[in-house]
Amino acid sequence: MSRSLLILGGTAWLGAEIARQAVARGWDVTCLARGTSGVAPAGATLVPVDRSSPGAYDAVAGRRFDAVVEVSWQPRFVQEALVALAGATDHWTYVSSVSVYAAVRAENTEDSPRQPALDPRADATGADYAQAKVACEDLTLALRPQALIARPGLIVGPGDPSDRFGYWPARAALAGEGPLLVPKDAAPTQSLDVRDLAAWILDAGAAGVVGPVNAVGEQIPLADVVALAREVAGHTGEVREATTPWLAIHRVVGWSGPRALPLWVAAGPFPPMGTHASARYRDSGGAWRPQAETMRDVLAWERGLGVDRERATGLSRDAELELIGQLP
Repeated sequence: MSRSLLILGGTAWLGAEIARQAVARGWDVTCLARGTSGVAPAGATLVPVDRSSPGAYDAVAGRRFDAVVEVSWQPRFVQEALVALAGATDHWTYVSSVSVYAAVRAENTEDSPRQPALDPRADATGADYAQAKVACEDLTLALRPQALIARPGLIVGPGDPSDRFGYWPARAALAGEGPLLVPKDAAPTQSLDVRDLAAWILDAGAAGVVGPVNAVGEQIPLADVVALAREVAGHTGEVREATTPWLAIHRVVGWSGPRALPLWVAAGPFPPMGTHASARYRDSGGAWRPQAETMRDVLAWERGLGVDRERATGLSRDAELELIGQLP
């Protein structure tokens, strides 16, 4: 007998991957979403709804599902769904984020302090993301104490709209025999392939996993990520390292943005993002595919888009070469 799944979302990147894999397993999949971020995967049923409208859940009212997955970061949407679908399932997953943690620590466990919660009545903006996720977690656990709270870190893989991880294989491919600018001092990275995350969310729901779980990858030095990107892309040019002070003087930022070296966070005693505890994810069946596999698949996807395209995140090649020319 096939399982039934309701995804509150399901047309954007992670939600669509969850839906796609569930369909491949033979599950009956319903995606309740506006549909403006994409289309529901083939085999899934899209219920087009603006969740801010009255009666947003009427189309699925009274139905039972084996699992529900919620991905929103708007507290009002999360609360309204929990109330409207109170009897719809025995297992509820809320996809949160490691951004909920209050402080940069040597290793954030699931019990580490979180940021203050946003007022659940507020309409969250991008600047409120972390505190909105905290509010969503609190609302979920208040109404579904046995929910799974998945806290992903950096999600990577084909289709990544952030342009972060893909910068390195794409830039290595574009550079070819030319030089590549990299940061000299960098904190560890921690990334998880979207396909592994989606598979774990489905498996964890079927197994009845509950409570908070850091859904994160293994800790890998950024230098190793760059080396793998160069190997996969066939880059044979020189690697030019720049120190954190030099990059700051030249207005190069870390992590994301149009003038960024993506994934780079300056090394320090308590580096962020790349040092979250992963034991609970692994113990609950979470997989880590080889990063070389992810890197190859991301490069293939980047080539399809054009490795010389304008990116949402990462230095342009012209800006990179200009900076390299100014290195001592």
